[in-house]
Amino acid sequence: MFNNYLKTALRNLIRQRTTTMLNIGGLTLGLATSLILFLLVRYHKSFDTFHSNYDRTYRAVVQSDGNNGKNYTPGVYPVFPEAFVNDFPEADQVTFISYRAGSFITIPQVNADPKRYDEEKGVAFAQPSFFKVFDRKILIGDATTGLDEPNEAILSSRWAMKYFGKEDAIGEVLKYEGHEYRVTAIMEDLPTNTDLPFDLLVSYITIKKEKDENGWRGIWSDDQCYFTLRAGSSISDIEARIPAFVSKYLGDPARNQDNTTFIMQPFSEVHYDERFGNYNYNTISNSQLNALTLIGIFLLLTACINFINLTTAEAVKRSKEVGIRKALGSTRPQLALQFLGETTLITFVSILLALVVAEIGLASINAFLDLSLTLNYSSDIALWVFLVSTLVAVSLLSGIYPSLVVSGFNPISALKNQIRATQSSGFNLRRGLVVMQFFISQLLIIGTIVLISQMNFLKTKELGFRKEAVVIVNIPEQETATEGDGISKMRALRNDLMKVAGVEATSLSSTPPSSGSVSSTDFQIEGSDEHYGTQVKQVDGNYLDLYKLELLAGTGLSDADTAQTMVVNEKLMQVVGFTDPKEIIGKRIKMWGKNLPVSGVVKNFNTVSLQDPMEATLMLNRIRGYETLSIKLNPQSVQQSLKEIQERWEQTYPEFIYSYKFLEDEIGEFYESETKMSVMLTVFTSMAIFIGCLGLFGLTVFMANQKTKEIGVRKVLGASVENILFLFSGEFVRLILVGFVLAAPVSWYFSTKYLEQFAYKISIGPSVFILGLGSTCLIAFVTVGYRSIKAAMINPATSLRSE
Repeated sequence: MFNNYLKTALRNLIRQRTTTMLNIGGLTLGLATSLILFLLVRYHKSFDTFHSNYDRTYRAVVQSDGNNGKNYTPGVYPVFPEAFVNDFPEADQVTFISYRAGSFITIPQVNADPKRYDEEKGVAFAQPSFFKVFDRKILIGDATTGLDEPNEAILSSRWAMKYFGKEDAIGEVLKYEGHEYRVTAIMEDLPTNTDLPFDLLVSYITIKKEKDENGWRGIWSDDQCYFTLRAGSSISDIEARIPAFVSKYLGDPARNQDNTTFIMQPFSEVHYDERFGNYNYNTISNSQLNALTLIGIFLLLTACINFINLTTAEAVKRSKEVGIRKALGSTRPQLALQFLGETTLITFVSILLALVVAEIGLASINAFLDLSLTLNYSSDIALWVFLVSTLVAVSLLSGIYPSLVVSGFNPISALKNQIRATQSSGFNLRRGLVVMQFFISQLLIIGTIVLISQMNFLKTKELGFRKEAVVIVNIPEQETATEGDGISKMRALRNDLMKVAGVEATSLSSTPPSSGSVSSTDFQIEGSDEHYGTQVKQVDGNYLDLYKLELLAGTGLSDADTAQTMVVNEKLMQVVGFTDPKEIIGKRIKMWGKNLPVSGVVKNFNTVSLQDPMEATLMLNRIRGYETLSIKLNPQSVQQSLKEIQERWEQTYPEFIYSYKFLEDEIGEFYESETKMSVMLTVFTSMAIFIGCLGLFGLTVFMANQKTKEIGVRKVLGASVENILFLFSGEFVRLILVGFVLAAPVSWYFSTKYLEQFAYKISIGPSVFILGLGSTCLIAFVTVGYRSIKAAMINPATSLRSE
């Protein structure tokens, strides 16, 4: 029986090769993209779940009031962990991590120049308790004593090989931040799905005294505290006593004017909470993952709809076959099983092809997203569960209804060839499914238009300063000379670079005007006891001119090593209660132990991503805070200038590694995840449209074959080619409009929710929906047009003779 069913299925599929190819093509693309999305979502959902304490680990984070609402930071005060341990016995193990995103490592060599490594990430100061909170296997050495003394280091296996050419690097020495560290242990290489990307851990006790000097005054976002909850304890017990803890260490509300408090964030939320971020700087919200999951379901659903539409439409051609089989004694369940078997066979073939397509697609996805997703057939049980469940679900979803429709034909009507497409019970269903396809397509098209428009807006919006042809070069060491000791190396380099052809301006500063690194503090202004928050930029006298920051009142800064005056932006002026820039000139600001007058007010400029509102910003001279050198180049001679800049930089800092970045590229990194999401959404939308077009084309071919005689009669009676085209497209236009009416409000709702995360955003006007509808209509017309024109151009004598 099975062999008979299989032979019959193969014959029918070969006989209906056009429909078979369209079905397999649509299902293959739908399954391949769904599989890739499944791997991507599963990868993000797996972050750090391998830790044995995953469910009872928390991160202490900070929330405070800001000028534009709530401020959030993942960092805590360096003195917080000890106070937390003393006041909260519910915490079992507590560990403090001080991460370094960019690190310069030197490996001393005997009778040779030291090896130098510029590590973009992977270095952190840590405590021995790190290994009690997190699972990181020690391959050589002892975790309990590996970081308990100053100047000790634990290396990953791969970094041990990179630095010393061997895994057992115990006793070897490396130099970092002016200190020498002895390797005391080797730990296993970190997996890719972790937000603790550490290849080198150095003992925190080395810098603890220096860090503790800040007390309860300053927070750095990469100084983070994690703890595990003691068995039998509840996190709510800790949260209930946090207000008392805040009052004890930060003072009562009269002193803690920005309402700083601590939140106990579950470790399971670290990868997904965009308010606080993580050490990888790659948070992806649960809403984004849900959107990717939904897109995968939509793509699979679109492919299934194609199958149902084409199969029920083609069912008319098989009516005689059904009639004969029923006349010979076949029961309806037997016929349904046969047709369901054909569907399962197509789905199985599609899955095999989808695996090939997915392997090819993963190569591009991995390169684009910097991932290493793979299809592991030998040990990935979840992959097999996905494939088998998809085979069953798609086979049933795509095949159950067509099989019931075809097996339900009346044998007498079928043998008399009296069944027509519009008479079969699948006709109205096909209309509904086509509407659903157009709904999905237009939903994705409108969403893609909104996302791309927002990205273009963010990239082209004026930020309030000059960013074109500006190169940012790091200063590898801060000023060590005492104040007033003449010209430093960094200042000498800045002045020397002005002699380079093509260099128009240079400036030393802590950061460029817009940067991912932010320094914030509170201040008081003359005549008020209230504390206000502000961002601080430490800059030289050339900064305002290089970046074309527009002065609204007063004067800029001198080119001194230490602050004598301050320059503020409009936002700060408004926060402290002034409306006229001239009114704040001369007012004194207390900050960092200084009491300096305001010498100027500049027009507002965006200091961070456009996701965030404008921030109050203050600028002052302070050579000890300069960490970057900004260089404005002539666009006509960029490459030659860069070459000479490198030569002069390396002459000044021969022991360090030179690197540079264009400011425009650095700003573009603010929106890297959104840009990648827009590209992915564009690709997946294109896939959904293409899959829909396959089904639309198949239905058009079917309609042309079914209406051969009707077209001939109409042409004999005087119908033009345009009339015939309208006959084909009119039905689809109505279905498109119904799909649009359903998709427009849904897409508006989700687009509005998406744009809420941006302080600066586009407005969703009628043009977005008109463009979405127009795109859908154009795609449908192109798909339907070719086959419709071909049918309309047939000689009526030929078409009537065929009947």
